[in-house]
Amino acid sequence: MEHFSSGWDAIRDQLLGWILFSVVFTVVISVTFGLGIFLVPNAMRCVRDAIDSGGAPDIGGLFSFDQIAEDLVGMLISLGANLLGSTLAGVGAIITGVLFFWIPPLLADGRVSGAESWKASLAHSKEHFVDILVFTLVASAINFVGAMLCGLGLLITVPVTLAASWLFYAEQRDQILELAQRDGVGLLPG
Repeated sequence: MEHFSSGWDAIRDQLLGWILFSVVFTVVISVTFGLGIFLVPNAMRCVRDAIDSGGAPDIGGLFSFDQIAEDLVGMLISLGANLLGSTLAGVGAIITGVLFFWIPPLLADGRVSGAESWKASLAHSKEHFVDILVFTLVASAINFVGAMLCGLGLLITVPVTLAASWLFYAEQRDQILELAQRDGVGLLPG
């Protein structure tokens, strides 16, 4: 998938900044026992801004709470769906992970409310399930290889997959929003 090579191109010139951002984000999620997952939309905003500017992500942007209410609602829906899916021998979490894959970037984009982010994600994902599944499997494989190198490879693979995730969303954005609107999701101005 070209998103990963484009992800590398996006981080290559500012590699140290991307590595530092990824390490801080990973540490925050780890020390909060996973509660940092609510910062994923902020991470996506940082990634978006870095790609748009050609720079490195702003670490301080991880801790911006301007849109925390919408982010909490959307991420609680995602977390709840994935927890419910994991009760089905773990396979259900793969399905819900794909169906609600777009929630963090949709929240980062600010075009849907947190309460409707799941509907917007579902509208697109149910029709493009295989594409999203392939993307997540490739991202997982890339990060697995990074982990196999004593974890040091993750310093490169995590920023690449973060950038690739935003680039994948950016490529699909118009169609995601169009399908969401078709399914009755009210879009916010943007």
